[in-house]
Amino acid sequence: MTHSGRMTDLSVNYMGLDLRNPLIASSSPLTATAAHIEELVRNGIGAVVLKSIFEEQISGEAAMMARYGNDYPEAADYLHAYLGADYMQSFIDLISEVKRSTDIPVIASINCMGKGKWVEYAGQIAAAGADGLELNIFFMPDNETQVSAEIEARYLGIIEAVTRTVDIPVSVKFSRRFTNIFHMMQASYNRGAKGAVLYNRFFEPDIDIENMEYISASGLSTPAELHKSLRDVAIATAEMPGLDISVSTGVHSGEDAVKALLVGARAVQLCSTLLINGVEVIGRINAFLAEWMGRNGFATVDDFRGLMNRKERRGDLLLERVQYMKTFPSEF
Repeated sequence: MTHSGRMTDLSVNYMGLDLRNPLIASSSPLTATAAHIEELVRNGIGAVVLKSIFEEQISGEAAMMARYGNDYPEAADYLHAYLGADYMQSFIDLISEVKRSTDIPVIASINCMGKGKWVEYAGQIAAAGADGLELNIFFMPDNETQVSAEIEARYLGIIEAVTRTVDIPVSVKFSRRFTNIFHMMQASYNRGAKGAVLYNRFFEPDIDIENMEYISASGLSTPAELHKSLRDVAIATAEMPGLDISVSTGVHSGEDAVKALLVGARAVQLCSTLLINGVEVIGRINAFLAEWMGRNGFATVDDFRGLMNRKERRGDLLLERVQYMKTFPSEF
């Protein structure tokens, strides 16, 4: 309850989609089956991003075995088409099943590296009933000859090709590896994107120093990683109010969700906390949001969303400057 006696309303609008609360389950094994998604719904999730499908698999490239490609090109072409279509059909069936069994927005997700025939399948995803589409673009430079402008143009070309193909809202899951993320966000909006997800968290390598081998680092985030997004979201929501932003990395608790909403995010995406703490954490985060809103006199999420963004806190040095000297206590 709020101080005025009204019930708190957790509903939000994200990319034109009505969510009963701002919590979205991001792409993970927990969003790969209808049964798992139904459990997320029972625990109070507001929307889901389906487990990502990959451009290579949509295009059937996983079937392009070298021996067929070299010796039996016709067989390779057949496998290319058949396995790609079969893979897409299973994904389309999942969308249809989830839409039949739940009443929350369902956002499809595609991992992609370039424009190609796979873009045509985006239309099939929309036709199957997906409410939105999240593009997880993961082209990563690995040498000094790749010019930044060319890399950015590649991202924007993908975004424009997809938004021209589908009539459902499209969001882009960005990485932090841009010189000016705000330019990329505005450019994606200019090309039809309705949302931006900050930030993509890639699997990074670690090293086993005893065996001198590369191993996978932990794929799970920590609450400390939320700080990497707060400043950027606070600036972006002030400067680009038309672009809906979802915070993806580091949201583990109700307090984390409140922080993301205060800087202007329209939604938050949960992944690591669901895997670490179980899907029951959804209810705890929603309960914290409602209690915090009531305690502070907010009836709706929009009543406080963005109160800590740069438009509202312009001139706040802790937001607008990186102050290394304030990081450590004076005794150091």
